[in-house]
Amino acid sequence: MKTMAKAVGVLLAVAFLAGLWQQRYGAEVRPGGSSAPFRMTPASRSHAPRTTPELLSVSTTERDGHDRVTFTFQGSAPGWRVRYVPRVAGAGGRAVPLEGEAFLEVSFEPARARDGAGRPTFREGDLDPGAASVRQVRFAGDFEGRVRFGVGLAGRDGFRVVELRDPTRVAVDVR
Repeated sequence: MKTMAKAVGVLLAVAFLAGLWQQRYGAEVRPGGSSAPFRMTPASRSHAPRTTPELLSVSTTERDGHDRVTFTFQGSAPGWRVRYVPRVAGAGGRAVPLEGEAFLEVSFEPARARDGAGRPTFREGDLDPGAASVRQVRFAGDFEGRVRFGVGLAGRDGFRVVELRDPTRVAVDVR
């Protein structure tokens, strides 16, 4: 019994230290567990930050087995929703033209991509990474605390959403 209690104590200590490591070094924090699977169905997560997170940058990278679109924020993580849509709607409901055969809508709420004077808080412009899956990333709007992007893909495949810290980021991985 004492051996079992010691083993449980060691496991708890390791788990605690792993959590500190993740917080300090920006390790991935995946909703739903440490190995979030790729999915085809909508994914979302709510957050209620004290202040509205401000979008600082959007970037793309190719990783082993998937492409990643990373949204970097100042402050806490915003709530987010990612889903496949037949078309991404922009201001006034007009379709946002995107390269690709399938489209992900990525929205953040609460969030903002413009400062009080209406200037963008991130470097605007389309991202055309020419990656295996991600063909284009395009800003779709910032209205009433909701920031939206469209992601044009080569085809419909699995995706997952990963939250990262230090700095605050929300990454969308597409297989």
